[in-house]
Amino acid sequence: MKRKISAATIALTAILTAFELIFVFAPIPPVAGASLAFCLIPVFIAATTGKKGMTAFLSVLMALGMLTAAYTVRAASLTAPVFQNPLVAVPPRLMVGVTAFASYNGLMSVAEKKFDPLLAGCEKGSEEYKKLSRKKGAATYGIAAFTAFIGTVTNTGLVCLMIWLCYMVGDMYIASDILPQFFQVTLAVNASIEVAAFTILLPPVVMALSRAGYCRGGKKKR
Repeated sequence: MKRKISAATIALTAILTAFELIFVFAPIPPVAGASLAFCLIPVFIAATTGKKGMTAFLSVLMALGMLTAAYTVRAASLTAPVFQNPLVAVPPRLMVGVTAFASYNGLMSVAEKKFDPLLAGCEKGSEEYKKLSRKKGAATYGIAAFTAFIGTVTNTGLVCLMIWLCYMVGDMYIASDILPQFFQVTLAVNASIEVAAFTILLPPVVMALSRAGYCRGGKKKR
């Protein structure tokens, strides 16, 4: 039996797709001197919905989009020669969706097992119900922050790993006078700022979408 895709899921997928394309192909000004990978955010949000198809679609879109951008709109950047290598550009971005989905939904399963039975046994609107709801909300907030952390570290860590395997171990040719080690240091610095920025940015977005019933952990399900 085929599952029907709700209008809410289609609408959210369309919105996240639009943001993904903007973040991939539009020039984004540096933040605190770092070029942040805002293209990760739509994938993180998709992962928090619990929708595997949406998460997979946005992960593939991000991976292929970044590879295409390295040959087009970002061809003049210092990092373009590295990301024109499909081994560096694609696999790490695909794994972001996997780790973000697994971390958020795995931890939310634990939180739901802890709080949902207790909430079901309380009268809605009571002080105890409100107290438990706040605790579950705080847990959801923390899980969203952890998801941003894991996803960001996955992206940077695997990119650095692929650079090492391709250009230091594998001795592949790179059309740049800049050493691959420079890219790794730059990415590591960017990652530190990204982790701080995304762990702050993602949780409020997830909480708002949860209250609207789009993300797992909200009051309503769609």
